[in-house]
Amino acid sequence: MRWKDKEKIAPSLRIPVGTPPIFLAHGGDDIISPPEHSVLMYLAPKKANVLAELHIYATAAHDFGVRPSDHPCAAWLRYQGFLKRPPQMR
Repeated sequence: MRWKDKEKIAPSLRIPVGTPPIFLAHGGDDIISPPEHSVLMYLAPKKANVLAELHIYATAAHDFGVRPSDHPCAAWLRYQGFLKRPPQMR
């Protein structure tokens, strides 16, 4: 996709100045919201030069982030400095 074509994807998404890094996680088995929604949310900060990552987990459903799982969302938050490392990891 050419850069100018991205303006047509989601022109109403605006990213304010000073937006912190963004982590998006989506379940590939989500029956409530298709992964394409998260792709649009990923493209907006990238266009605004904001650090963003998008992870789509093939076997996760819509609610995988509300209970313990083995998905690496917390590792990304630690790497960005949003979460402290557990004592055994220091």
